[in-house]
Amino acid sequence: MNFEYDIFISYEAVSNRDNQQVNPWVQQFCHHLHVVLQRLFDEKPTILLHDDLRTRQQLMNEDPVDIFKKTGVFVAIVTPEDVKSDSYLKELNNIYEAVYHASGADKTNNRIFKILTLPLREGEEPDSLKSELQYNFFEINRYSKKPVSFQLQENQLPDDKFWSKLIDLAYDIYNSLHELKDQNKTKSHIADNNAIFLAETSFDQQENRDILKRELRHLGYKVLPVLTIPNDSEHARTIMEDNLKQSVVAIHMMGAFYGDFIKNAKYSLIDFQARVVKEFIESKENRNKPYQIIWIPSDLKTTDQRQSLYLKRMKRDETQERTEIIEAPLEVFKTLVNNKLNEISNLHETHAEPGYSLYFLHEEPEKQKLQEYVALIQNRGFRIITADTAGKEYLSITDHVKTLKKVDAVIIYKGNSSMEWLNSKIRDLVKVPGFGKEKPFKAIGIFSPQKTTDKSLLFLRNVTVIWNEEINNTAIHHFLDQIIKK
Repeated sequence: MNFEYDIFISYEAVSNRDNQQVNPWVQQFCHHLHVVLQRLFDEKPTILLHDDLRTRQQLMNEDPVDIFKKTGVFVAIVTPEDVKSDSYLKELNNIYEAVYHASGADKTNNRIFKILTLPLREGEEPDSLKSELQYNFFEINRYSKKPVSFQLQENQLPDDKFWSKLIDLAYDIYNSLHELKDQNKTKSHIADNNAIFLAETSFDQQENRDILKRELRHLGYKVLPVLTIPNDSEHARTIMEDNLKQSVVAIHMMGAFYGDFIKNAKYSLIDFQARVVKEFIESKENRNKPYQIIWIPSDLKTTDQRQSLYLKRMKRDETQERTEIIEAPLEVFKTLVNNKLNEISNLHETHAEPGYSLYFLHEEPEKQKLQEYVALIQNRGFRIITADTAGKEYLSITDHVKTLKKVDAVIIYKGNSSMEWLNSKIRDLVKVPGFGKEKPFKAIGIFSPQKTTDKSLLFLRNVTVIWNEEINNTAIHHFLDQIIKK
C-alpha cells in the first residue's frame, strides 16, 4: 500500500494571535520527532504538518479528507485547551473517518498515535481518539499527584524521559508504516513471533512498563494490546480475550494505586485485567492458555488502602498452575520474565525415565542437613527432585506445580520452617489434581515435630500419608518401602 504522505502531524494552532503561530512546545516536538524518524527510515519519510495542510487549503482549496485518505499514519497532539476547539475536533473526526472507513474499519494496525501533553478530564477526550494508543508526554508527581508536562525549550535538549517516550513513538510509527506498506510480509512476521499481553498499569509504574515493553520488542515479541483498552467492561473483555488468544504470556505490573473503576464493573482497570486473564486461563473452552506473571515491586509502598487490600487478597488467592506472583526488584523481574520466555520457546517432549520419582521439599537452610538422606534415596534407585532455591529470589510456582504433576511421591521436611510454610505445601498437594495430575501420589511423607491443624489432608484420598517427628534412615527406608509396595 503506497501513500502520498507517510505521516501527518495534527495539532491546533495558537488562536490568540493574528498569524496563528504554532505552540512552541508543539514546534519543538515536531522538530525532535522529525530528527528521530529520519534516522530510522532508509528513505526520508514524507511528513505533512498541520500548518502545511492549512496553507494548501488556502492556496489550492484542497479537501483535507482527500489528503488524509492518501496518508499512512497520523500523530495527533492534544492539550486540554485543544478539546474545546470545534475546528480541531472536526479535523480529528476527519482523520478517523479517513482511516477506518477507507480501510473497512480495520483496527488491527495502529495508524493514529495520540499525544497528550497533560491528562484530559473525564468526558473531555474526543470520541475519535478514545481507542487509540496513547503516549503521555507528562508525568504525575508521586506526592502531589499533579501532572507536569515534559519541558521543551528552544536551544535546549529535552530530558531523558522525553527522549525515551519519543523513541517509542518513532519506532511504533516506523513499524506501522512497514506493516501498511507490505501487509503480506507483516502477516508472516507476526505468525513467526510470539505475542505478549502487557496489561495497563497505574501511573507510578508507567515508566517501568515502557521500559519492559521496549525490551520485549527488542527481543522480537509483539506486545499487545495494540490499541488502548476501552473503559467499558464488556468491550474491554472482548478486546482482551482476543489479545490473550494470541499471547504466550500475560504480564501485570502492580503499582501503589488501585486506580479508577472501569465502567459497568465494580473493579478498577488494573484489577479487572487480572481477573479476565485468570478466567481466561481457567476456562475449558480456551485451548491456548498464556502464562500469567504478576509483578509486585519489592520496595512498593502503598498509601492507597484499596490497593493494599487488593494486593493482600491477590497473594492470598489460590495458587494457579500457570500463574506466578513475583515480588522482586525490576531488574530481577525482567530477568525472570526473560527466563520464562526462553523456557516457553524451548519446550520439548520429555521421555519418561525408569524408576520412581520423588520430590523432596524443604527450605534452603535445611539443605546441608538432608544431603545424606538424598544419597540414601538415590541409592535405593529413586530419581530425586529437590526444590532448589539457591541463588534465586523466589520459588517458581509454575515449576513447583509442574513437578508435583509428574512425580510419584513427595517428602516434606519442615525443620525450622514455619507452620505456614508447611501448610501451604500440603494445600498444594491437595490442589494439584485440579491442575491436571492424572495419577495420585503413591505416598506422601511429612517430617515435622508438629502436626498440621489444616484440614486439607482430609481431601488426600487413596494416598498414604506418613508422619514422623524427625527424619532418620529407618523412617526413610520405611517410607520408600510403602512406595514400592503400591
